[in-house]
Amino acid sequence: MVRKQIVALALAAVLLATANPGQISAAEITTDALLQTTLEQTATSRWASTSMVVPSISISGKKISVSVVIAPKSQTASSRGTLYLEKKSGSKWITVTSWSINGTGTISMTKTYRGTSGVTYRTRVVATTGEDKIDAKSTERTV
Repeated sequence: MVRKQIVALALAAVLLATANPGQISAAEITTDALLQTTLEQTATSRWASTSMVVPSISISGKKISVSVVIAPKSQTASSRGTLYLEKKSGSKWITVTSWSINGTGTISMTKTYRGTSGVTYRTRVVATTGEDKIDAKSTERTV
């Protein structure tokens, strides 16, 4: 189990660092967020069609970068769904904005949004990849 987690973490780091170099850099990905998300995905999911899903969020000033990597087991598998930016309101999460996900093979996308100081945000991806129904969330970050 530990070996699978290490392999998943290494694969996630490589995919995120190389997926869209013009929009996100390895320095923007916090190790604790990546580790937590990867460990949660490895420990809680047994997807048939999907190797990995990593939603992430990073904040620089008021600029929020929202990212997701979806890696299907087969590069011919298609993924469709939505990438959400959510903000915390009391104990609930409210959708701020969203972007469509639609593609085949490994999907990597990054979007930006101007946040509000003092507000806590997270990324959520709801998608179908092959036969898998995915609902994954990033860690929380406050502007």
